[in-house]
Amino acid sequence: MGLTFLVMATKTAVFGLLSRILQLIVTILFGPSNRDRQSNGVLCYDVLYDWKIFALQGGDPTLFTLKFTGVKDLTWLERDDVTLYHVTEKEFFFVRSKPGVDIHDAGQHPFLYVVKHDTAVEVGRVAREVIVDYLRGSGKLERDGSNISILHNIGRCGSTLVTSMVNKTRQCHVLSEPIALMDVVNILTVKERAITRDAVEYFDLLKEVLVLLTPDPDKKYFIKTHSQIIYLLPLFHQVMPGMREAYMHRALRPTVTSMLRAFSDFGPLWIMEKMFIPQMPKKVQKLWFENRVTEFGHSITIMTLANFYLYLNETKDRNDIKSFSYESLVADKSAFCKSLFRELGIDVEYVDLALTAMEKDSQKNSVISKAKTGANKVEVTEEALEWGKRIGKTLEVELDGDDYRFSNIQHSWNS
Repeated sequence: MGLTFLVMATKTAVFGLLSRILQLIVTILFGPSNRDRQSNGVLCYDVLYDWKIFALQGGDPTLFTLKFTGVKDLTWLERDDVTLYHVTEKEFFFVRSKPGVDIHDAGQHPFLYVVKHDTAVEVGRVAREVIVDYLRGSGKLERDGSNISILHNIGRCGSTLVTSMVNKTRQCHVLSEPIALMDVVNILTVKERAITRDAVEYFDLLKEVLVLLTPDPDKKYFIKTHSQIIYLLPLFHQVMPGMREAYMHRALRPTVTSMLRAFSDFGPLWIMEKMFIPQMPKKVQKLWFENRVTEFGHSITIMTLANFYLYLNETKDRNDIKSFSYESLVADKSAFCKSLFRELGIDVEYVDLALTAMEKDSQKNSVISKAKTGANKVEVTEEALEWGKRIGKTLEVELDGDDYRFSNIQHSWNS
């Protein structure tokens, strides 16, 4: 891990500094002016250079060198090749992709944030207040989300495979891990107020992002989230009550082992703690710091438990977020797919076509493909699993069996 992280950190630091210096020079030479910045349009920039800093790639427009080209009308946002990319509390960023690239083809592009970054030729910046006026004026904020299905998940549980299955049907526009939702997580989890159903001050930002990610009310959209989007779970039904939601999970042992094989080379434990522990509910953060073990496997275990804890909490009085396990998918692929499709509103006549997605690695064109992670034979330790079982009891998460399966899951589908 040491050498890999050192190379990545050095590249990030050097390229990050160079990109900012070059961007400063280009901005001084080519604008925009104060008048441009105060306009009610889209500040548009050509992408001159992509620095391809993997450690940060996928949501930060500063990783491009951008040349300002002018202010365009808000109708630029309605182009088919323009999509929401990155969100802050004050600005929304959009990208125009290269011609001929289907960014919604999850079979070719398993992660939306990567293909958006890699194919961007133009970036548009819009002040948030301008976006809100635009959405209100068009009536888009009145939508209830009935054309959207979302798959929450625990991570490394087959959710990308399921996304490829949905993609095969061509019945939905597929958004696999849109980074704008992660931006919302990063914005809201650092605030003092907990993310609960009655946190009305958080509703607007999430709804604005969801509407912009799914701009056509006459099309069906399927969103597969990053695992951390679970921290927003109490809000989705509040802002879009018509949205269909499902949850996918896997036993603790194979989940943590798969996480270790995919991500343990990406950095030391303190990086994980700095990035992911602050996103968790305060109760889970407290448990981590009271029972902290300086091992990568333990940090992934607490992240996995936090995810399941959020699902359990939200479904105590709800029965409309059915859960699906990876183990059930393996046991009966066809029955699993039929049940999931019914939950998502996809016709079951497409099941046989969808199952052909299992013939290849759903993450083949990514840095965590089976070919790249298969050589890593690391396993989660028995000590980490028993530690997780003890922590789980405090969170009312029950783990049973040799694989430490979640045994008190609600509203689960089993083959």
